[in-house]
Amino acid sequence: MNKIISQYILRELLATWLGVTLVLLIVLITNKFADVISDIASGDILSSSLLPILALSSIEYLIILLPLSTFLSVIIVIGRFYRDHEMTAIQVAGKGTGFIYRVFFFPLIVIIGLLTFTSIVISPNAKQSILINQEAAMRSVGIEFFEPGRFVNLKDGSVFYAQEKSERSRFIKVFLQKKTGSKVSVITSEYAEIQSLNNDSNRLVFFNGQRYEGLPGESDFRVLKFTEHRLPLFFDSNGNSDEGFETKSFSELIMTDSVLSRSELQWRLSPSIALIILVLLAVPLSKSSPREGQYGGLVIGVLIYLVYVNLLGAAKVWFEQGDSPIQLGIWWVHGCFVTFLIIYLYFKSQLSRMGR
Repeated sequence: MNKIISQYILRELLATWLGVTLVLLIVLITNKFADVISDIASGDILSSSLLPILALSSIEYLIILLPLSTFLSVIIVIGRFYRDHEMTAIQVAGKGTGFIYRVFFFPLIVIIGLLTFTSIVISPNAKQSILINQEAAMRSVGIEFFEPGRFVNLKDGSVFYAQEKSERSRFIKVFLQKKTGSKVSVITSEYAEIQSLNNDSNRLVFFNGQRYEGLPGESDFRVLKFTEHRLPLFFDSNGNSDEGFETKSFSELIMTDSVLSRSELQWRLSPSIALIILVLLAVPLSKSSPREGQYGGLVIGVLIYLVYVNLLGAAKVWFEQGDSPIQLGIWWVHGCFVTFLIIYLYFKSQLSRMGR
């Protein structure tokens, strides 16, 4: 009897979990697809990177979706059991809430292992691959990126304009503005062209023009005339140290004694911890009577998840900015929800006894 009931519950849960996860993943991937297409159009990434970036981004999304889809699936399945009186039959057979938790134990361990491995090992490698693709795009701007008669924003913040393009792939009557600190540099030339370098990057070469440098609003500008002037066509992104921790391995984070490394370490472990707490909360939250609304528990579950995730994100920022004690980190968020879970289970059990 136990085996039959367990298999039935797991079968229903698996079907619902796959459906919810797939739907949510498709929604997020569709939004990401639109963003990637926009980046390709603006030259931020290569067109050949579309599918790899979508695949790598789906790994990131799974870290967010697995706790949510598992949480919602339990609420949906157990809630339907209550509404269809199937839970009543299960309880008549002597199987209560403890039995439900035991049924979920092994699948939950598998999902937690998958989620932890994805968050600790696969996700940093995926982020690193995305950064490599973006860096490749930054170093491979070609002549097809520039259109005559249109202002083009380059990756270093410069603005480029050419009146027309000749048959020799030269840009005629060229204008470029670049801001360095508080100073502004403006280049005008008769024509310009893109030259490829040996290190897989390109440079923009201006011919027969002038360069103006100075502070906006002041008349003291320096004017330089040139026959040839060269500018690199790539953006150096190595200075972003905060993003570097997102791509570090788990062992590197452990060996690095800093607030940012601790914050990233705790952030990677948080999805698995949240999954455990949410599943424990989902079973009593899904309890309802046939007369109650079908989606009451589901709406409350979504609200709880949103509060949980947003509070984790805020706690991470506070921790990195030094607004919360190092000893607490972002663990206090999980502690608050564990406390909420205990209080909720206590009052749920008290109401159940009073109902008897």
